[in-house]
Amino acid sequence: MPAPASTASLDTNILDALQAVIDPEVGLSIVDLGLVYRAMRTDDAIDVAITLTTRACPLGRMIVREAEDRLRQRFPDAGSVDVKLVWEPPWKPDRITEQGRAQLGRH
Repeated sequence: MPAPASTASLDTNILDALQAVIDPEVGLSIVDLGLVYRAMRTDDAIDVAITLTTRACPLGRMIVREAEDRLRQRFPDAGSVDVKLVWEPPWKPDRITEQGRAQLGRH
């Protein structure tokens, strides 16, 4: 599996759309939790790879579906929207954004 994406492979428009996808167990967006490993867009497709804080998360499929729905709403002309759930490399808390840390009360 590929390593987490560099910022070059994180399309800011896609991240903006995914900001509305909240991990219900933590109460933060998947973007602020650092769960988005890849977010790329071409003229006719959107390709996203996300992970979860733990494999035991029972809400993984729901989060993937919500991400797909948000992306389809934001990019209605995209021919395909593919959101993959990946486990490598494992998520670590140091991926949480500064905004996410502030929301958690951890500056």
